[in-house]
Amino acid sequence: MVNSQLGRQYAVVLADVVGSRSYTDQTALIGALTEALTWSNARASAVQPLEVTVGDEFQGAYESVGEALNAALFTTLWLAGRYDLRFGIGWGEITSFDPDRAPMAQSGSAWWSAREAIDRVKETATKRQWPRTVRTLAAGLDEPLVGILNGFLICRDALLGKMDPKDLRITRGLFSGERQADIARELGISQPSVARRQVENGASAVYQAHCAARGLVP
Repeated sequence: MVNSQLGRQYAVVLADVVGSRSYTDQTALIGALTEALTWSNARASAVQPLEVTVGDEFQGAYESVGEALNAALFTTLWLAGRYDLRFGIGWGEITSFDPDRAPMAQSGSAWWSAREAIDRVKETATKRQWPRTVRTLAAGLDEPLVGILNGFLICRDALLGKMDPKDLRITRGLFSGERQADIARELGISQPSVARRQVENGASAVYQAHCAARGLVP
């Protein structure tokens, strides 16, 4: 549960499913989303774990931006190839009007920043000279840090957007510490093929850049 001490800052995640209304089986969508949040929550340390709020929207709160980045990416990788997600990451204060209703009935600069960030993600789809792969942006951090972080996120999402299902699965395995041999067996390819694709097709680049970005943010 978030402790809304005056001046205490948190990183929050506000997210939804892209084009969710186009899916005819909403029960399957929410079921897959719940499964993904369970998997992500087990791997990202949260003060308020990711939880579905209304419809296809979900949110969570973290002590650091680094953990918020983890949560967003882990959820993305679990659902990759099935459902497309977008995220706004905000940094600031949380005002808890009714702790018993968390994650509902909250406000504060962290949530306003997260809303600003996810609205920017949505706007990129209508802007010329912006890649259509942008799925995560941040707000609420000071410049130039927020600019550096968003530059990383834009490039990371472009890499993820070019991956096929096997490369996305390999990326997920890299972040979750799975053995290449086990991933190879699941995908029906050889372990050397997994190792080669990991290096050549972007998984290693995403992993190393993600670790570097986490070291920059509060």
